[in-house]
Amino acid sequence: MLQLLPTTTSLLSWALQSTLLLGAGWLLYRYVLRQERFFDFNRRFLLGLPWVALLVPPLLAATEPGQWLSAWLPTPAPGSVGLLSGGVLPVITVRELSNGPLTGPLPWLLGLYGAGVVLLLLRLAAQLLHLHFSTRHFTRKIHPDYVLVHTGGQRPISSFGRRVFWDETAPLTPAEARAVLAHELAHVRGHHTRERLLLEMARALLWPVPFVHLLPPALAQLHEFLADAAAVQATVEAPAPGRATAAPAAYPALLARLALAQFRPDLPLTHSFTQSFTLTRIRMLTTAAPLRRWKRWLPLPLSAVLLLGLVACETELDNAIPPPPPPALVSAASTVEAARHKPGDPYTYVEQMPMYEGGQEQLLDDVSKLVKYPPGALAAKVEGRAFVKFVVSADGKIQAAEVQKGAGKDNPKVSPELAQQLDDAALYAVRNLPGKWTPGRQGGKAVPVYFTIPITFLVK
Repeated sequence: MLQLLPTTTSLLSWALQSTLLLGAGWLLYRYVLRQERFFDFNRRFLLGLPWVALLVPPLLAATEPGQWLSAWLPTPAPGSVGLLSGGVLPVITVRELSNGPLTGPLPWLLGLYGAGVVLLLLRLAAQLLHLHFSTRHFTRKIHPDYVLVHTGGQRPISSFGRRVFWDETAPLTPAEARAVLAHELAHVRGHHTRERLLLEMARALLWPVPFVHLLPPALAQLHEFLADAAAVQATVEAPAPGRATAAPAAYPALLARLALAQFRPDLPLTHSFTQSFTLTRIRMLTTAAPLRRWKRWLPLPLSAVLLLGLVACETELDNAIPPPPPPALVSAASTVEAARHKPGDPYTYVEQMPMYEGGQEQLLDDVSKLVKYPPGALAAKVEGRAFVKFVVSADGKIQAAEVQKGAGKDNPKVSPELAQQLDDAALYAVRNLPGKWTPGRQGGKAVPVYFTIPITFLVK
């Protein structure tokens, strides 16, 4: 059954995995990438990091990584033993939502998470409304790719979206004004406002993860670095005839002078020319360091290690049965068993194991579709695991299907009647498999072979 609501375990697992992903990415940026001058790469890295942390854990859980990870392994040669070695299939889990209301800590966790998301989004909406109502009375001049808003000295020079808030009372020479305007236009043309808003939305969705709250200031700093580079570039371009230009070395001095000249409240969410990071921006402008481009490749191996680690965790949580023995060991086991096998008895290991029509994936899918959670056991929230053992005969038919170990074996508190309901549901699914089998072979001859399917019933 498809689960539309998370469980307490899945919610906490998502939070833990998101924290690990975001924490590893932030540490990589903080100690390896931040000091480098490939600002555009760092900007894209910070923008993509929260969405990776948000989406990768549920995607891994939804795609059953243990199965697609096994697809990377070499395909067994014909006649060898594959993933069905030893006749024990991977665990099939049947999860059902209980009919009653949600109980336990899950409602409180969902309520706390939802309240945090709503509060952060409301704060963002309040900042946008404040920005709109506090600037709508200013005079505007529309240009092809931006709107110049004259603030009359009531607000510092800054930008938001396509709007550049311009303080015409600032003590700027024409050359300095062009440099400052080039800085703000770099924010406009780089769509930096849109990036900040997207990051704020990701911050709201990931608010329980502490590292996500470090990303907005880091992104704002990178936006300032990019805009400063555009402003410096504007100062070295050839000026129009009869117009003076500022020397590149004068731009850091201009930045420091404007930052210390006046202290007025910034507009929320705007990119202010005189906002914080001033000393860092000046240091970045006045120092030279070699560009170590090889560091841009470091996220790739880190991502691979984290992905494999998450896959291993998902596989460990979802599959309690140990991995099948290697083909060489199974081949040796089949040889030993053949020597002591009694005529007429089914085999446990053979040289060529039976194959279900469509392969193992189709077999697991068919069993999952046929297993139905008994209503009585679901109402009583009874859980358990039933091991169904059967024989694939020499003509490819299922025979002698029986419950080898019942659902109540490991849980003596479960009543025999409810445990029997789980056992009957598992047995019914195996007996009614629609696909055909290719019989197993030993010494080139079709022989009967045992198989066992563990089926777990969980109530969430």
